[in-house]
Amino acid sequence: MPKDPFIREKFTRERSAARKFAQEYFERYPKDRYQTEVESWRNLQSANIEFTMKRLREPIEADPES
Repeated sequence: MPKDPFIREKFTRERSAARKFAQEYFERYPKDRYQTEVESWRNLQSANIEFTMKRLREPIEADPES
């Protein structure tokens, strides 16, 4: 069975901290190179957000001709 090319990481943060964390994650793993996305999220009873970040294991190399 081929290895999944994506890494999924689950986090739990307070709402504003979750937003800041996701922004930093997108800066660290840019969407155009890692296909980064918030795969899923949900509100918890504790006022926290549980969310899963998904990204490629290896970045897509930039096309030298573009």
